Amino acid sequence: MKLSLGVLTGTIVAVTMGLAGQASAMNTDEEQLKRMADPDQWPAPGRDFALTRHSSLSDISTENVNKLQMAWMQGTNALRGHEGQPLVIKDVGGKPMLFMISGCPSMANCNVVQGLDLSDPDNPKQVWSYVKKTDRDESAVPRACCDTVNRGGSYADGKFVFGTLDGFLIALDGQTGKEVWVVKWAYPEKGETITPAPLIADNKVFIGFGGSEFAARGRVGAFNLADGSEAWVCHTTGPDKDVCLTPETNKANPHYGTAGQDLGVKTFPNEDWKIGGGTAWGWYSYDPDTKLVYYSTANPGLWSPQYRCPDKTHEECNAVDPSLDGQVGRFDNKWTLSIFARKIENGEAVWVYQITPFDQWDYDGINENIITEMEVDGKKRKVLSHFDRNGFAYVWDAADGTVLRATKYVTTDWAEKIDLKTGRPIKVRDHSPLEVGRNVSACPSAMGGKDQQPASVDPKEPNLFYVPTNNWCMELEPQERTHTNQGTVYVFANVYMYPEKQGVTGKIKKYDVLTGKTLWEIPDPFPNWSGTMNTDGGLMFYGSLGGDFRAVDRDTGKILWSRKLGSGIIGNPITFKTGGKQYVGVYSGIGGWIGLPVTAGLDLNDKFGAIGATAMTKAAGLQHVPQGGTLNVFRVYD
Repeated sequence: MKLSLGVLTGTIVAVTMGLAGQASAMNTDEEQLKRMADPDQWPAPGRDFALTRHSSLSDISTENVNKLQMAWMQGTNALRGHEGQPLVIKDVGGKPMLFMISGCPSMANCNVVQGLDLSDPDNPKQVWSYVKKTDRDESAVPRACCDTVNRGGSYADGKFVFGTLDGFLIALDGQTGKEVWVVKWAYPEKGETITPAPLIADNKVFIGFGGSEFAARGRVGAFNLADGSEAWVCHTTGPDKDVCLTPETNKANPHYGTAGQDLGVKTFPNEDWKIGGGTAWGWYSYDPDTKLVYYSTANPGLWSPQYRCPDKTHEECNAVDPSLDGQVGRFDNKWTLSIFARKIENGEAVWVYQITPFDQWDYDGINENIITEMEVDGKKRKVLSHFDRNGFAYVWDAADGTVLRATKYVTTDWAEKIDLKTGRPIKVRDHSPLEVGRNVSACPSAMGGKDQQPASVDPKEPNLFYVPTNNWCMELEPQERTHTNQGTVYVFANVYMYPEKQGVTGKIKKYDVLTGKTLWEIPDPFPNWSGTMNTDGGLMFYGSLGGDFRAVDRDTGKILWSRKLGSGIIGNPITFKTGGKQYVGVYSGIGGWIGLPVTAGLDLNDKFGAIGATAMTKAAGLQHVPQGGTLNVFRVYD
């Protein structure tokens, strides 16, 4: 039976009621927590709700990792960048299944999903594959910033749920690959494209989209897992009611900004909040105890800051406005580059903190917010740790958003420090672009000390993180704004990126978020665009843009094993156990913002191409890395 319904923002265009469409008697939190407690599975994008990317498996260890060999490979059917990770669920119709999804080189093979039966773990069998065939929007490909990647799907109640580049949120029956429901959520003509992995929590599917560089107005939404109907939608910018702020928002830290002021309107000039960016295209974490979802938002549209603070000086653009309650600037562009804690039930914001007020560098705040419990200043707390593109590693109290730490984890010169009392950065004028035509250098580059490629942590060592970093700076020259059209490139800046140190453009480091100290680091000639994963076998895994998949001793930082794959690695490692054997897997397929010049065949002599990525590609030698699209799986052979 097919249903056609309309909802406020998302439109359900098809619902097929089958086995997976039956309402589950168990809340999805209970179902998922049960899977997350089983180390043999990789049941969610970050393995758990907290996004730790930690596995308690230890069959593969520092003692035998040198015996790791390729077990099998599976093509993704797409030659493009492959961020994200597969899922492994061991109870899909009584069979262990692996779900994988491709990028989107064109609508003909855009976001191809495969379901593999792992009953014979060394020889998996493809049970089904799926690609949406109708109502596709080719305009999504040139409107995707940056690269046409997909960061994966989520699974619960028998459904594999994912987004497509051209704006559909889709639930498939995990056993058959048949559509259960399809929702239109993002609209490429408005600059909106879906690249993030959705979160399933409390019987709902939570998701945002990308598109700030195309004048999209950011929003997030929750859809009922059973049928795809809309539960709620909240925006990043605009009036308080649109942002879902309440009188209780920021009650513990009113200096962050409170409801009743419509700061999402007042801190923009004119009506620029309507094209004000702040999309949520990164990772989403969730606390099932408090039922809060945590996510961060992107840049405020155009990169030419003067248009967001017209006819003002650097000091005026960054000053706190005494006419507004709290430590709030008139030109902060709230709530872009912010972290939100929202109730999954209705979207209400419990707290929101702006990471980089009045952004002048494109320091999107979308990186993961990892939940751990640790003692901070003599008090045991549940906290969020976040390595921002702006070069600072933050620790927030998860309950109320109090900033507990903010340390520089890479070379950072745009700000002296973060004032923990006010929460605001102390900016450095000489490294803060503003006026049209004035070229300014800053570290880190717009790609950040780290972009979306996720860090990992062992919850037993909650302050020690394994962090992929980029060691690049930039020159940014704001340009004249020539239009305000949604769905059209809305950047207006020349960006040239260059390595902080020749020969070392990326590092993997073990970093203490409480002390700000690096315990060890691994230098790399390439930037790092793969996430990390750590295990109880004493290992940390990651991939390089040169195509090297590596296992590292967590204690010492020594590389114990490395294998060259067929393309650069921007995917995130996973591990699972089936048939009595532990496996480790990762996508290969160069791409992402850093690899876009390779996958899109851009002119490397244009040093401003792909908003600075061409110069980075040329300097790092990435043009020599083959393209690809493969899932690579390894195990130990005695």
